[in-house]
Amino acid sequence: MNQLYALTQFLAKTMFKKDSPIIPDNAFPPQSAPGIVLTRIRQLTAEGKINTAENFLFDAFDKKQPVFAAIGLEFYARVSEMDDAALEAADFSREEIQEGIRDMLNFYGVKIQVRKNPNAPVPPNAPVNVMADKPKGGAK
Repeated sequence: MNQLYALTQFLAKTMFKKDSPIIPDNAFPPQSAPGIVLTRIRQLTAEGKINTAENFLFDAFDKKQPVFAAIGLEFYARVSEMDDAALEAADFSREEIQEGIRDMLNFYGVKIQVRKNPNAPVPPNAPVNVMADKPKGGAK
């Protein structure tokens, strides 16, 4: 498993409580919007038309239907498993996978902050994490 696939797996778990970013066959009725989009994206991906599939995906995004973000996670998971030669032949790159995931998360308003060194001290001007426990013994 590569890092990009692991990222899609993490996002599927945190966003949809799914263990895998891969959507089971027949998860959507075939004639439903999600069913049509998923089928078409899988078809385009299999044909090596990665850019067309990504454009089709972004055209389908709807803030009222986060199911399309799940379809996006599957798309990026599958594309991330392609070898470099196949990505190059499709005129796509690992950087574009990262950008696509980031753009998708931005579209759906998902904010993820990753610190390069989680053990590093937090800068004094960093935003306060309101979900964190209050400091012990301090002012209230």
